[in-house]
Amino acid sequence: MSAPSFKSAQAVRFDLPHGAVRAASGDDRFVLVPTAALIELARTAPAEAVATLGRAIGAGVGRRAAARIGETKASTLEEFITQLAGEAALAGVGVWSIERWGRALVVVVSEGPAGGPMLAAIVGSAVEAASGRTVGSALLSSDHGVARVLIASDRAVDRVRQWIGSGVSWGDAIAKLHGEGS
Repeated sequence: MSAPSFKSAQAVRFDLPHGAVRAASGDDRFVLVPTAALIELARTAPAEAVATLGRAIGAGVGRRAAARIGETKASTLEEFITQLAGEAALAGVGVWSIERWGRALVVVVSEGPAGGPMLAAIVGSAVEAASGRTVGSALLSSDHGVARVLIASDRAVDRVRQWIGSGVSWGDAIAKLHGEGS
C-alpha cells in the first residue's frame, strides 16, 4: 500500500490584477498576514475573539481538506490527516502530524504561527469541519516550537483541562482519562 499524498500544485491562486489570493477549490479568499500580527493579536485581544479567529481559520482548513478527502476517497486516519495537514501547511498554520495515545488523538503542530487557545481552536475546528463530527480540543503542551492539541469529546477535553489545571502532566491526564473509560 502506498503512502497517502497531498497534491499542492495550483492549490492556491494568486490573482494579482484583482489583488486576490484564492484557494483553487471553492471561492475561499485569503489575506496573507504576518505571523507577528497573529501573535500580537493572540497576546492582546480578548480570549473569545482569539478563539473565534482560530475557529474561522480552522474551519476553512477543514472545509478545503474535506473537499480533497472526498476527491481522494480517503478512508484511513493516515489519509485523512495527510489531506488535513496539507491544507494546514498551505494556510501557513504549521506542519501537522498525529500521535495516538490509546483511544486519544493528539495533533502535533510544529512551526505553527500561533499557540495557546488560538492553535487549539484552529486544530479543533479543522478536524471538525473535515470530519463532519463535533469535537473538543485542548492545548496539551507547547515547547520548543512544537505544540500538542488533544482532539476528543467535549467532556473528555474538559476533564483533561481540569487535571492539567490542577498540576497533572498532560501525559498522565490522558492516561487517567483512559483509566476512567472515557
